[in-house]
Parts: sequence; structure tokens; C-alpha cells
Amino acid sequence: MKSTSFARRALGVLSIGLGLYTLGTAPTNATAQTRSASQKLEAIRQLMEKGQGLYITGNYQGAADLFEGGFKQYPYSAFLFNAGICYQKLSETDRALGKFREYLTVDPTAPDADKVKQRIAALEATKAVAPPVAELGGSGGIGGGGSAGLAGSGGAPVAIPPGPADDASAMRSLVVVETEPSDAPLRFYSRTEDAAPAFKLGAQNPGWKEIATARAPANLTLAVGKYHVVVEKFRDFNESHADIDVSPGHVYQFKANLSQGEFMAFLRVSANVKGAYVWLDDKKKERPFWGTTPHGELVSAGPHEVLVEAPGFEPLLAPVMVNHGEQKEMEVAMVRVNYGFLRVDSNAPEVKVRIDEQPKGVWRAGTEPLDVQAPAGQHKLTVIADGRKTYESIIDVPRGQVLPVHVKMIPKYPRGAAWTQAIIGAAFIGAAAYFGNESNKLHDQLEADRASGRLEEGDSRATRGRWYAVGANGGFAVGGVLGVLATYNFIKDPLPESSIRTDKPVEFDDPRKARPVALSLPLPSRLAQKPSVTPGPALEPPKVSVGAVAPDAAGLFVGGKF
Repeated sequence: MKSTSFARRALGVLSIGLGLYTLGTAPTNATAQTRSASQKLEAIRQLMEKGQGLYITGNYQGAADLFEGGFKQYPYSAFLFNAGICYQKLSETDRALGKFREYLTVDPTAPDADKVKQRIAALEATKAVAPPVAELGGSGGIGGGGSAGLAGSGGAPVAIPPGPADDASAMRSLVVVETEPSDAPLRFYSRTEDAAPAFKLGAQNPGWKEIATARAPANLTLAVGKYHVVVEKFRDFNESHADIDVSPGHVYQFKANLSQGEFMAFLRVSANVKGAYVWLDDKKKERPFWGTTPHGELVSAGPHEVLVEAPGFEPLLAPVMVNHGEQKEMEVAMVRVNYGFLRVDSNAPEVKVRIDEQPKGVWRAGTEPLDVQAPAGQHKLTVIADGRKTYESIIDVPRGQVLPVHVKMIPKYPRGAAWTQAIIGAAFIGAAAYFGNESNKLHDQLEADRASGRLEEGDSRATRGRWYAVGANGGFAVGGVLGVLATYNFIKDPLPESSIRTDKPVEFDDPRKARPVALSLPLPSRLAQKPSVTPGPALEPPKVSVGAVAPDAAGLFVGGKF
């Protein structure tokens, strides 16, 4: 009995735990599914709009390739029809026919099925091939193709006039309609007369025609025009309805919350910066970001606040108002911040960086480049390294971007030979001055003795004085030559000045993007390749030595009086 009681208690605890887990995870899973569906529709929307853009610019082949690739990823019939239009523009009739036939196979109940059949017949007629006998009756929805018919006695085909030339409005769009709860019955109407009044529930609605029925969720391929969707009475819910204005090559999403009896609005935010982060009704960023531009989702009708941020740009907070069932396109223009960065590295082991004479940091070999922030505009850049020539120049800091700067520091030209020559030359001149002075003293003594008649013939002072004078003259000559050489070598500098190389400016680092956890090769735009700090032969200074002075060499000869 005890074991049975324990088993029952354990089973009860497990059941409660499983129930709590289910309650906790269900909202998360629902949110994830909703986000995944929104991302899928956004991807379809971008493909459709890009293809429409290529078509408008006349790049029909590029548009066809994009629409075909879009159908392989997301099998919606609108991609097939649009690809067929592109091939028709390229005069590739067989490929166009193949796409239109595939369109009818994938979506046999399309609102414009009859018009597409007429387009197929017209294309076949242009190939001088009798079109197959087919019932072409009915206006059947909205389409922009050519017209064709089969008539005549004996089954002979009559000439089929070519349809009107396709323009940008020939592209089809995808319309997705959902309800909460799902499976609600839907009816779609097309406005057939431009002057028709607005659609009203329960009215006769002249100038409007029913083109399709379905159950939610449903998707339709529609041509350019004005439509109306009605969610009929479903369970205990009343009718709901919304207008649909279709432009060429777009994707529209509608969702009706039947408990409120209204369609939700659709808000899409785009910016001049792709991948900017968007927060909806969360200016303090307390929740994860809503999406990245361009991004759109279903939202509740009413006022909202949109916050858009991107590294290197000023944050933008803007209000937006959306109505029930409205498809709102919100475009924002972001402005770059008024400062930028210099990303500095060098071939020297260590450099000190200054901007406008203000120290900004030290970069060392083997580390990340040094990011130096400065107001946008021109500044004086100074780079200093021990044993290297100082680099100074005016540099332009980009606004809201990073400018990679690679500094090539050139070693200072060695002055050891010049100093050696100067010291030895000074020693020779000092010695020459001493010997010259001694020679002059002896000369004065001998002159005095000669004048007094005490000078003896063969006085050794005369010989010693002459040698002092020779030494003085030689010392002055050698010292003068060494002085000239030292001066030249102090001035001489065969090495170039230090220089910089800048790369193309890059965007600010994005702190929200995951950083690699393993070492990888550095990106050229982020890290500079560090050249060897050992100078090559072109940077090695020539060796200078002190040469001997020939007896007849030119020089400064200042000596004694002998």
C-alpha cells in the first residue's frame, strides 16, 4: 500500500510539472512561430520587390532569374506569372508559355485564370500554331494579358489580335489573408469600375465582382487594382472586412482578429541603412529588437512609436499611426553621427598617436589596431616611434565611419659617422691650435734673441718651432676636412619620410553581432598585415668612414709662422 501511494504522489507531481512546463513554453513557441512566419513573408517581399525593380529598369533576364529562384524557395504562383512576363518581354515565347502553363497548374483557381488562358492563346497564335480548343468564357478576375478567341465555321482558327504591351503594372502581387481563429470563410471582390462607390457589407455594391472564395489562411495572386476581402460570420464571430489596394510586384499580409471584429494593421519599416535595428513601442529597449530594416509585421491598430538605431548613425524615434487593415510603409532617413574613428596600426613595434597635438593612445605590434575617436573633418595626425621619423599630416576623419590608417614608419638615418667625424675633427683642430700657439711662442722668443744679439746658430728652438708649425697646419687641414664631412653627413638623409596608406572607410563595429570564438584570419578592412620591422636593403644607411687626406688635398691650412 505504501508503494502504491508513493507512486500516485509521484505521478501527480510529474503531471503538475508537465502542465506548468507546457504553459510556460507554449507562448514562447507561438512567438517563435509568428516570428518565423513574418521572416518568411519578409524574405518573399524582398525577392518580389527586387524582381519588380529589375523589371522596371529593363533587366528582364535578371528579373526572370530572380522570380524563378523565388519560386524554388517559396512556391507561390505569383513568381511563375512574373517570370513568364519577363520571358515574354525577352521574346522567349516557349519559356513564357511554359511559365504561364505552370502558373495554371499550380493555381488552377486563380482569379485571373481565364485571362492567363487568353494570354497563352495569343502567344501560341504568334507562333502560327493553332491554339488548342479551350473554353475561354468569363472575365474571371483581374488580369493584364492579351485577348484571344476561337471562332469560325469548320473549326478554322481566326486571327487573334495581339494583346496590349505589358508595362510595369503587369506584375502580379501576393496577398496573404489570415484569421484568428483560423479556418474562417473568406470572400474576395474586385472593383471592375473605377467610379464604383466604396464596398459596403450587405449592399448591392455595383461595380464590384466576386472573384474568389477560400478559407483562412489563404493566399491569392492578384493583378494591380482595388479589392475587398470579407470574413463571413464564423462560429460566434461577426463579419469583418478590409480594402486591399494592390500595386505591382508586392506582398501584402492581412490578419483579422475575429474576437475584435477588425483586421490588424501591417507596419513595415525601411530605412536608408539596411540592417538597422528597430524597436516597436519600446524606446527604452527593455525587450529584444522588433526586427532589422526592412522589417514588417502585423500590429494592432492605433498609435505606435518606432525607434531605429544603427552603428554610426543617430538614433531615430518617430511616431506612427496605423488603422485597422492598413498596409503601412514607413520609410525613415537616418543621419550619420558627427564623429568618426581612425583605426591605426604600423610597421613599427610601438607608436604613439596624437590628434591635434593631443595624445590619443599607444599601439603595439601584435595587438588590435588602435581606434581613435575624433570629430568629423580635418585634423592634424602625429605618429611618433623611437628610432623612427615622426609622421605629421592633415587627415580627414569620416563622419560615422572608421578610416583604417596604416602608418609606415621609416628609421631615422644614423648620425654615428657624422658625430665621429665631428669629434675627431674637433680633436685635430684643438691639437693644431695648441701646436700653432707653441710655434708662435718659439718664433717670438727667437726673434727677441736675434734682436738682442744673443741668438746662437743652430738653436734647437728653430727646428722645434718648424715642426710645431707643420703639425698645426696639418691639424687644421685634417680638422677642416672632417668638419666639412661631418656637416654634410648631419644634413644628408637618403631615406624617405614616414608615410601612411588609408583603406576605404568601413562601418562602425556592431556590438550586437556575435563575435568569433576561435582565432581566424583577420579581415583586411579590420586588421592590417604587419610587415617585418627589419628594414630591407633599401632602408639600410650607407656606411661612411673617415678617409685619409692626401698631401695635395684641398682644405683649410692655418698654422704657425714658420
